[in-house]
This record gives sequence, C-alpha cells and structure tokens, in this order.
Amino acid sequence: MTRALDALDCAAHLQTSVHLMRDFIPGAGCGVPAAALADRALAAWVRDHGVTVTAHDDDELDLVRYHGLRPVQVVMRCGAATGAIGRAAGFGVSRFIVGTPQQMARLAESTPHTKYLYLDEHSPLVLGDRRLRVVGLHADVDDSGGAVEWAGAAERLLCRAVVLKTCGSPIRRISLSGGSSDIWMAGRTPHLASVVAAVDGALRDGCQRWRLDRPSVTLSPLTTARRNAASPRSAASVAAGTTPA
Repeated sequence: MTRALDALDCAAHLQTSVHLMRDFIPGAGCGVPAAALADRALAAWVRDHGVTVTAHDDDELDLVRYHGLRPVQVVMRCGAATGAIGRAAGFGVSRFIVGTPQQMARLAESTPHTKYLYLDEHSPLVLGDRRLRVVGLHADVDDSGGAVEWAGAAERLLCRAVVLKTCGSPIRRISLSGGSSDIWMAGRTPHLASVVAAVDGALRDGCQRWRLDRPSVTLSPLTTARRNAASPRSAASVAAGTTPA
C-alpha cells in the first residue's frame, strides 16, 4: 500500500512539473526514463497521459511493453548494442537518439519505415539515407552545475542548429536530459523552476542572436532515483507466473 501511494505521489508531482514547465515554455514536453516505470501506478499515469519515455536497452524495452505503452510514446537512446536498436524498430518505435554512423546504419537496415532522429552532440551532421529524417538535436546535461549547465547545453544545440540551417536542414526540436527523476517526481519545484527558466532564457537569447525560429523543447531526467524496484525481466516473469533464473 505504501509503495502504491508513493507512486501516486510521484505521478502527482510529475503532473505539477509538467504544468510548471509549460508556464515558462508553452508546449514544452516532458519525458521520463523507462526505469521509472517499475512503479505500476506511475507507469499507468505515464501511459494514459501520453508522456514520452526514453529506453536504453532490451530490459527497458521489456518494461515499456510490459506496461502497455504505445511505440509512439517511446524514444530509443541508441547504444553500442545494435540488437536493441533493431528490436526497438521492430516494436514500432520511430524516434531515436543517435550518436554514431554505426547506429544510423543499423537503423537504416532495420525496417523500411522512416525513422525520426535526434542527433546528439557527437553525431555526424550529414546523413546518407532518405529513411532517416533528422527532426531534432539532443544533449545530456551535467546537472551538477545546476541551471547554468542546462542553459549552456541549450546554447550548444542552438549553435549546431545554425550549422544545419545553413545546410538546408532547419531544426525545429531540441531535447535535454539531465539529473535524476527526483527533480520531476519528488516535488523539487524550486530547482525545476530554475532549470526551466534558464533554458527558456537561453533559447530566447540564442534564437534572437542567430535569427533562428524558436524550436520546441523537451526536458527529461537522465536517471531514475527510484529504489527497490523490480527489474523489467522480473516484472515480466511475475506476470507470466514464472520466476527468473
């Protein structure tokens, strides 16, 4: 009972955080790490409200599917394990954060459908496959420096957007991930307000300086602070009536 109430509190705090973000940045998006879905009540709220979920690997894809999230809600962060990239594409995921030519090549060969890419700060800016469409830029934020790090990351992405604009590929979306989920889901409103205000200021000033159309923005935790949660495969095993090895 306590765990369920705690998860409901997390959902309530997340809803408050979304409203706070949109008070500063109208239309701002909010994402959560897939690992946070280990709490069923929170997972249900995220699923029912269409919140974006970021998955990293096979275990997190298992968790996403176990809780019935739609592929359209999922963003896959591509890593070294290319098998997970193909599995995500097979599940119907169409949005991917990519950083290497190898990841892009795996995506291009996985399914014939168009994939929508967020390029991270290390990725090449030129793509060779028409099925891979760049829709945004992504950066991870070192949250140890507070709001100033978030503003700096937003500015770096705008600099990359200027380069892509000159190449005929205007960027309309950016995403920033940093810190722990307790910023969004444990009522740390003052800290979140300072982060969002800093990002808003960086976007306003940068777009004016470089004459860019203001991109839409999604902010999300990079890690989850949840503790004592069942692993994705353990949750799936319980549902199936089996015990994992």
